[in-house]
Amino acid sequence: MADESFVLIEKKISDLVGLVAALKGENAELSAQLDQRKAEAKELARKVADLTKERNEIRERVDKILSRLETIEL
Repeated sequence: MADESFVLIEKKISDLVGLVAALKGENAELSAQLDQRKAEAKELARKVADLTKERNEIRERVDKILSRLETIEL
């Protein structure tokens, strides 16, 4: 009976060790995915900032053109 208990305990420990190993692998995978997503988000934020700057520059140029047109009409 004691042997059966030890066998059962050994099996449970072995199962837990396997589970821990699997979870560590999954955690590493998720961590890598998170790092990739953070890099993608940073790149997209940079693109948004560039496009916002470009839009503002274009808006200024259009405003200058409109101002010059208004002076011609007077």
